[in-house]
Amino acid sequence: MRRTSFWAVLAVMSCATASGADATRPAGGSATSTAAAATRAAVAAPATPARVTRVAMFKNGYGFVFRQVAVRGGTTVHVDGAPRAVLGTLWAYPVEGDVSVRGFRAVEGRGTEDRDCAALPDLLRSSVGKRVRLSRTTESGSQSYVGTVERAVGDDLFLLRTEASACTTGEGTACAAPAGGAADGGLLAFSTAQFDSIVFVDAPPEQCTAEVDRAQLVIDVGGSGEGVIEYTALEQGLKWVPEYRVERLDDDKVRVTLQGALVNDVVDLADADVDLVVGVPHYWMSGTLSPLVIEGALEDVVEAGYYRVNDRWSGREWNSNAWASNVMQTQMAMPYDAGQQYGGAGEVQADLGGVSTADADELSLYRVEHVTLAKGERALVRVFAVEVPVEDIYKWEIGGTEAEATSLLQQAASGDATALERVSRQRVWHHLRLDNRSDQPWTTGPAVYFADGNVVAQDRITYTPAGARVDLRLTQATDILVSWDDVEDRRDRAAREIDDVYWDLIQGHGELSVRSHEDEDIQLVVVRRMMGTISEASDSGDVHTEPGGSSTWSPYLLWSTDPYAGDYGAAYYDWGSTRVNSPTWCEWKVTVRPDQEKKLTYQFRYYTR
Repeated sequence: MRRTSFWAVLAVMSCATASGADATRPAGGSATSTAAAATRAAVAAPATPARVTRVAMFKNGYGFVFRQVAVRGGTTVHVDGAPRAVLGTLWAYPVEGDVSVRGFRAVEGRGTEDRDCAALPDLLRSSVGKRVRLSRTTESGSQSYVGTVERAVGDDLFLLRTEASACTTGEGTACAAPAGGAADGGLLAFSTAQFDSIVFVDAPPEQCTAEVDRAQLVIDVGGSGEGVIEYTALEQGLKWVPEYRVERLDDDKVRVTLQGALVNDVVDLADADVDLVVGVPHYWMSGTLSPLVIEGALEDVVEAGYYRVNDRWSGREWNSNAWASNVMQTQMAMPYDAGQQYGGAGEVQADLGGVSTADADELSLYRVEHVTLAKGERALVRVFAVEVPVEDIYKWEIGGTEAEATSLLQQAASGDATALERVSRQRVWHHLRLDNRSDQPWTTGPAVYFADGNVVAQDRITYTPAGARVDLRLTQATDILVSWDDVEDRRDRAAREIDDVYWDLIQGHGELSVRSHEDEDIQLVVVRRMMGTISEASDSGDVHTEPGGSSTWSPYLLWSTDPYAGDYGAAYYDWGSTRVNSPTWCEWKVTVRPDQEKKLTYQFRYYTR
């Protein structure tokens, strides 16, 4: 397994696509062969096999599929199964030999495929050239025919080349010789419904050959000699879901193991490389299919979540597992101290478990090699395991104003699930602080924590760059008591006006009190958040301010809609106040001794209506 640059792959692909088109064309060549066009064919041409060499799976249900096919310059290659490509993402380009891609198109025709024998007509259709015995009972007695299946002429209509010895007379048996001398080697047309029993004198095949509608991708190859052409497309139906196991090794070390749950509803994979992409890039046309996806072959696409809108196929979110889709939560990073170093555990050399750590620009990949996974199957694959330092900390987060907190408690008392979660988040929690000492990022995903062989808790690891830290929430610390008090010292009426709306300026001071009843010293992290300005923090409190306010749009408008949006979910804010206030938080890191009360103070100011 190794991690490589996804953007570098796309850059090479684009350059290869743009490499010179061959101007030479065989005599009588059609002009339409130089452009991508969707056509229909009565009979599917013999296909050249294409092998899936690699797929790049995203966490949003899409993935790039890379297929390769051996070609010869100056020929036309037919490949079964035109990709269900997103508009603008289907590209073909040479990767080996002196060949080029002059054009490609999609066609649809009738073909055959091997499948399990589910019906008697399928079994007969697959038994051409084999001997069978047909029997039925009529008013005049029993009739029996023995012969060789000549061919199938319909869905349930077959021709039998009868044998002279097939029709015999015995007790209770009438020998019927069909008109035209069928009993002497003529052809008998029959359907399965005409006979009571059909006995296979020769053993039937284990699998049946059935006629199916078949879409093909037709590639017009230029150049000369042997070569290999690769074609790729962004397709819906591929997803990976990260899952972490965090195992305590000793007081200052844990092992973090990442596995990926793979969902494949697109194509059979056989010994392919799978790139698990960290991050979800923007694909503008992800809801629209390429015109090369022929409508006659769209039945399974529609089942996968597409629907027709204004004469085009659009896609609703592919989400066969809603819980898995939630894990995507695009790279939600820790909002503070991303690169700072804390005291605590000693440095541990990271073992990446075979995953390389090459730079990957904005996107990173975890590569898993030699994956075999049939279409429709699911799998768990090991991605990496790394030993990293850990520190036990306690964290108390407070968000909003006292008035907002009172309203929140009232909502929680009424049974509001969202309010209950927000209230619980503002209590003191025991956390593990994990230090990512590897040289690869950790993507967002659920994490289960084991200690002494027992499952202790489950939280999630948010996106953590190499060198940063992430906190894993374990349990509420019921032996640590806290209180919070904000006091308004001054109110300036109509201190600010924006768009004929007047805002009052509130100035005051706050006090946070902590008393620990633990048996030993604890490391406590206290985070006070508010929309406004925090200043003059005691005990070396570190104040952070995010951009926003001053009549500008703020990304933190969404805080009020998602209680699980990282650490910001602890606060809920009035949408209007973001026009004049910026998100601010102050963080303290203190040691609290048993039965000691610790007080933290600060000044604050904010605008309100």
